[in-house]
Amino acid sequence: MTIANRILSTPSTLGSQGSIPIASGGFGSFEIALRRRTRTASDLADMYDGASKSWAQTSRRLGLETAYSDPLISSGAVEVLGKPSAHVLDCGIGSGSLSLALARVAQKPFDHHGIDTSSAMLAVADAELRRAAIVPQLHQADVRAIPYPDLTFDVVMAAHVLEHLSEPHLALREMVRVLKPGGVLFACMTRRSVFGTFVQLRWRTWTVSNQQGIAWLRESGLTDLQARPIELGFGTGRASTAFWAKKPLGALDSPPNDGVAARGRTVDDCPAQI
Repeated sequence: MTIANRILSTPSTLGSQGSIPIASGGFGSFEIALRRRTRTASDLADMYDGASKSWAQTSRRLGLETAYSDPLISSGAVEVLGKPSAHVLDCGIGSGSLSLALARVAQKPFDHHGIDTSSAMLAVADAELRRAAIVPQLHQADVRAIPYPDLTFDVVMAAHVLEHLSEPHLALREMVRVLKPGGVLFACMTRRSVFGTFVQLRWRTWTVSNQQGIAWLRESGLTDLQARPIELGFGTGRASTAFWAKKPLGALDSPPNDGVAARGRTVDDCPAQI
């Protein structure tokens, strides 16, 4: 099994290094804000390539598949998948924990797709999903440049992806673009906690509050917004939050975008397929 060594061409800004807020405060008339540069897309891909050998084991230790199950049911994703030939996209699929959780709670077949910037993680996800009798279609691609046409998927989801980005709205705009009207967008993000601080320092991510996550989804044009803390295992506690929302039924047009995304991509644009 191999992955082609070419990846979808994306706007140059996707490879740039932005920054995220870490802390802020004031002293008298002074206002102080601490920010940290995020890792570039290529840096992140290299880090996840290096972590891929133990990632599935780490996910099982944290109980991610179990932790994701109840929020997925509450999100309405299972009901959406009740239609014939339903399509799901897992963005930043990693070792496939979120996909496995959805398959377990849905208990019905659906067309399964996943993307990740890490070729090694895609190989792990492929093996994990096939062990569960799921045959996915996986592509090496950036969530800010999703290689699918507008209005393709009934459920679009991402677990601990958006907090890596200095401008998460770029990824959300793409996720909403490929989501069908009435479809569910589901995203898990690292929240402010002791473990969340460790993740933030290690991976240079946001730690996302409920208000912040809800605001990101609302600004992306979604409705019926909900959030719920997730209890992870291995002593990490409520280190993550599940957010979900729906794309309005009247939202037939793609959200504003630029370049290729505004026209809609096809899978043929992305030859890096597993």
